[in-house]
Amino acid sequence: MATGPLVDPRSDPEVMFRILSEKIAVKVDRAARRAGASVAQEVSRRLTAELDAAIAGAQSTAGTMGNLVQQAVQAAVDEALRTAVLNATRVHEEHLAQLALIDRTAQTAQDITAVKLRVEEEMRRSGLTRITAADPEAFNLVNPQEHPDSSAYEVLAPAYADRRTGRIIQRGEMRRMPSAPAAPVAEGGSDR
Repeated sequence: MATGPLVDPRSDPEVMFRILSEKIAVKVDRAARRAGASVAQEVSRRLTAELDAAIAGAQSTAGTMGNLVQQAVQAAVDEALRTAVLNATRVHEEHLAQLALIDRTAQTAQDITAVKLRVEEEMRRSGLTRITAADPEAFNLVNPQEHPDSSAYEVLAPAYADRRTGRIIQRGEMRRMPSAPAAPVAEGGSDR
């Protein structure tokens, strides 16, 4: 049998009310048996006053607990916001460092192959994927009126996606290519 954390029943006004009501009923019954109705009424009045005081105390405790919960939530929100700002700053600085490495490679490399290798490495490190297969979800169609009946596409500029989430970071460009002409049908031939 699994049990959760122990909770102080005094922190729940409803539980306190039930406990105090039961105690009052027992005391009233005992007093009525011992001394008669008039004493029982006095005991009942005193116990009702105690119950009212206990309820007021429970409501005060509930109000205090509500304030504590509100303070805890505000502290959690403040911490989440602070963390988000620090993460955004860190990501921005990483991006600038990657751009600096790419620029340095472009400025000092003797050939374009070195620049391409540096770009590939930085894309891999950052989780950026280049998409070169035509896909309407990742590409914008350039000149959509051109070859409207064709289903063949040519990629003009690649698209880029976040490898972790699959979200498109930058859409590519593609255009329709002319359809291949249909093969001529031979007339007057025989079936084989």
